[in-house]
Amino acid sequence: RRGLPAPSKDFHLDSLYELIKMKEIISMLLGFLPWIVFAVISGQSLWRLNAAIIVALALVLVMGYKQLAKGFILTWGSLLFFGVNLVMVVLFRNLWVIKNLDVLAHGTLAAIAWSSIFIGKPFVLQYARETVPPERQASPFFYRTCRTLAVIWGVVFLIATGMSAAKTYGWWAGGIGYQAVSLGLIGLGLWLNHWYPQYVRSRAKLC
Repeated sequence: RRGLPAPSKDFHLDSLYELIKMKEIISMLLGFLPWIVFAVISGQSLWRLNAAIIVALALVLVMGYKQLAKGFILTWGSLLFFGVNLVMVVLFRNLWVIKNLDVLAHGTLAAIAWSSIFIGKPFVLQYARETVPPERQASPFFYRTCRTLAVIWGVVFLIATGMSAAKTYGWWAGGIGYQAVSLGLIGLGLWLNHWYPQYVRSRAKLC
């Protein structure tokens, strides 16, 4: 009896590529996890805001210690943001910071993304190097793809900052709808982070 045809080499490469991309997305999701938890826990009351800052800071230290040791820009930016707000909000209860904390949070993420681009080290690059084989990193598309992804994230965070300012200063009612859109923007960024490299790869095959 004739057996099934052996899977092609391209099939194995495509399967490996999908596995690599999934690991990269999971790694980046862990980088954003403190921010996601902060957005979910923080609310209108001061005790919830304090709890959100403390839990987020703990997540950065516990789940991101390896990334901190490797100098990951996003993780260090997260540590700085939540560390400063542990002092300004939890300890000193600075009213200006409390009022503008949502704007400051998204603004910090935007600053992390754009500053990493301007210094020539897009933060996405650090996650990609953890999972992409060295031979793929030598491709001229590798850095350009990571830079484009960092720009996409930067735009997403700028939109989120504008939304936060609209909510903070009464141009948007906020509530569950606002929180859903904010988390949805992160979800959109993660999806684009998965889709865009595949798009670049398919375009490269056609050339």
